[in-house]
This record gives sequence, structure tokens and C-alpha cells, in this order.
Amino acid sequence: MAETSAFPSLSSYRLSTQDATFIYGESQSGPLHIGSIGLFEGCLDFDALLEHFDARMHLVPRYRQRLIEVPLNLAHAMMEDDPEYSLDNHMHLHQLPDALSEAEAVAEMMRVYQKPLDRKHPLWELHTFHNLEGNRTALLWKVHHSLVDGVSGMELLNVMYDFRAEPADIPQPPEPWVAARPSSVIRRFAEAVRDQIQSTVSSTINAAVEAVEDPASVAERARQLGVAARLMSELATRRIVATPWNSTPVTQERIVAWSRQPFADFRAIRSAFGGSINDVVLAILTEGAARYLEHHGYAVEGQQLCIGCPVNVRHKDERSSLGNRVSMMFPTTPAAPMDIVERLKLITEETERIKASGSAQALETMMRLSDVIPPSVIGPAARAATTLMDAAARLAKWTDWKPRPDGFGLPAFGINFVATNVPGVQVPLYVNGHVCLDMVPLVPLGATMGYGVAIISYYRNLYFGMAADPRVMPDVALMKAFVDDAFAELKRRCSEHSAEKAGAEPALKSASGR
Repeated sequence: MAETSAFPSLSSYRLSTQDATFIYGESQSGPLHIGSIGLFEGCLDFDALLEHFDARMHLVPRYRQRLIEVPLNLAHAMMEDDPEYSLDNHMHLHQLPDALSEAEAVAEMMRVYQKPLDRKHPLWELHTFHNLEGNRTALLWKVHHSLVDGVSGMELLNVMYDFRAEPADIPQPPEPWVAARPSSVIRRFAEAVRDQIQSTVSSTINAAVEAVEDPASVAERARQLGVAARLMSELATRRIVATPWNSTPVTQERIVAWSRQPFADFRAIRSAFGGSINDVVLAILTEGAARYLEHHGYAVEGQQLCIGCPVNVRHKDERSSLGNRVSMMFPTTPAAPMDIVERLKLITEETERIKASGSAQALETMMRLSDVIPPSVIGPAARAATTLMDAAARLAKWTDWKPRPDGFGLPAFGINFVATNVPGVQVPLYVNGHVCLDMVPLVPLGATMGYGVAIISYYRNLYFGMAADPRVMPDVALMKAFVDDAFAELKRRCSEHSAEKAGAEPALKSASGR
């Protein structure tokens, strides 16, 4: 029998530094929610959907909590029960016009998706779209990144959906939910001061005890910080290929193209050429990007693409925790088109080198050190930065300036795009007996990152959600076509490799029998 709460149940809690980063870093032009589009068979009755999700809300207490700022930003924001919580604030029905193609319908969904979440309410929304071609219904999720990362977001879907067509028997809480009394400004101020003092004292004592009892771990942490500092310095100074989607601040507009490929094909390619599933994913994404840039006349010879890849760093005892527990790795690969198998081998060597260096763990150690930076410093600095980015985005949109291969753009440093790969379930999910046919993951964009890819495995397929700001990449469907072509080539080479291997085995057996 399921637990009465699938995730920790607290009437209030303070955001961690990593979770709070997504509050500080959010702007109007760069809203920081993640999500997905689930395409379901048949027409899902909206009233029945309300009942379905209302019956599961006690399993995810965080979905009934709103963001509460702390006076003077003395500590990170709190999440507290919303006394005005209502599903009507979060679940919305949209009737699509007749005769829309799927691409047009998805464009309508993205116009809803691109809007920032309302911070007066719990930071999530679920939009239902009826009248999708093929007698389907779309469920569009928007969940703020301060609440979940990709892994915990998938855990939430597993709780809110069913694993069989017959609705699950959900155990009910012993008593109806009643919102806890909101905290006063004075109480929030006092608790912020207390928490900051406790955190400072605890960190100081723990560091002193560790230095005496376990000096080796202190030395290892110092080594990791050195690795992380060197990596961040390299990332900040490393020149990468100039791309149209990194050349200007992005606006709030979003479009997406999505692709579905059989998961078994990725396994076969991995078996034939080595590497991991994620290496195969990065190979086809970077080859697709290289072909896209060459097609548009960008200088790619001798240049490098750098990809930001989130890495899940949860321990076993954190598997059911929400929030963010991620680090990053930053593989580089040639920006010019090349033989797809050779690209896969280069990517595999690069990711193995990165894993052996321990840089993801080193970055996690560095991120934990950010806990010592006072929120009163982080908050104003972040607000100044996001205000500047919004102003730059408005100016770019007002002037209608678009990057060109021979035009002026911002210097290209850091990374070209984010590719986040989230493991999902390999069985179908249902809502009120309706099967989810396809699941399109959505990734946030912001600053000068006008293109990003979310990847999720679901129901024996791998799904690619390629999101873009249409001002810098109006033809994201072309990028998808180049990625699909790269994957088709890799599949063909895999089949040829398997055929050659099968043909060689009888010859070897014959030679050994002579």
C-alpha cells in the first residue's frame, strides 16, 4: 500500500541554496520552470481530472505551499501552506480551434508554457488541451525549478499518474487538510536570524571537528575545490563556437520541436560502438548542431561546441526527495560536421575523462560552499543581474536585432546549450484510464541561452524536447531534422557493423576448425 505522503510533509521549510538559486536567477525573459507535454489517447474529462489530482494532492504537500520572502533577504525564502490554496488556481482547460495540426497545437501550448508562474500561489500549473488531432488530449505541466529537478520531477509524475488503466487505490489522509497558520513578518525575521546564526555556528564547529578527527577528508575537499576552481576558470575563458542562439539575450517567447526514437536502438548503438546511452544522445545532438551551423553559414572549422550536462548526485537515501540535487559536466566536441561514429568515440573519450577527473563531484563540493554566502548579498546582486537581462532582452526585441553569421554578437564563452537527460519509466502511464502515448520534456532557457534540449525515456522510447527562442532560432524544426538525420546515420552504421561482425564470426569458426 502506498504511503499517505509520497514526499516529506512539512507545513513550512526553507529553500536550500541550490533551490533558491532558481528563484534568484529567474527573470521575465527567462522564467525558470520545467515541464512536459503528455499526449493522451482520447478526450480526458476535465471534471474527472480535477477529482483525480485532488485525490492525490496530499501525497505531494509541496504542491499546496507558496513562496514566502524573508525580510531584508536575511535568509532564503520559505515555503508555507497557502491559505488560499485551490485547484482552480492551478488547473486550466483550453479548447483548441478546429483543424489545427499537431505542430500548430504545440505552438499554442508553448504560448501558455512561456509565461512565468504566479508567485502568489504554489509554483505549479497543469493545463489541459482538448480537440487535439487524432482524438487526443494534451496535459501541459509547469513546475518551478526551485521545487524539483528533472529526476524529482519525474518522481512527481509517477505519483500523480497511474501505472495501469484501472485507477490506483489511493489511501486517504486521516483528516482533511487545513492550511497551517501563516507566519508573521516578525516571526520570519526572527527565524531568519536564528537560522543564519545556527548555520554559521554549526559550520564552524563541524569544520573544526572534522579537521581534528578526519584531516584526510579536509584535504580531499580542498583538492576538489581546486579542481572545481580550475574547471570554472576554464569554462569562463574557453572560447566556443559562435552560434545564433548564444549571440543575444533571449526573450520570453518559446517554441519546441520534439522527436521520438526507440530506446532499443540506443542500446544497440551502445553495444556496437561503446560508450553510454547519454554519449549516444550527445553525439547526435552535437552533430545535429554542427550541421545546423554549417547550413546557416557559421564558421565552424577548428571551433568547439561545449554542452552543459546536469548530473544527478542524489544518494540512495535521497531518491524520494524533491528539490534539486544536481551537478554539471561540460563535454566539448568539434563544431564542424564529421563522421558520426568518430564523433561518438570522441564524446565517449571526453565523458570518460571528465568522470575520471571527478569534476562533477568537485563542482558539487563548490556549490555546497555557496551556503556560506549570505542571502542578503545574493538577493540584491541577482535582482540587479536579472533586471539588466530583462532590459537587454526588451531592447533586442524592440530593435528587432537578429544575429547573423557575419554580424556582431556577444563573445562566445562557456557553453552552447544544455542537454539534460532524465531517466523515466519504461511502462505506460495512465490518467483516468487514458494512456499517455507520448511525453515531450521541456527545459527552461534564459540569459544568452536561446536553445536547450531535454531528453526523457518513456515507454520504450527516448524523447527529445528541443526548445528555442524563435527570435534566434525560428527554424528549430530544422535542428530537429539534422538531429534525426544524425541518428538515422548512426543506426545505419550500427546495422552495418552488426552485419560485418556476424559475417566474420563464421569465417573465424571455419579457420579455427581447419
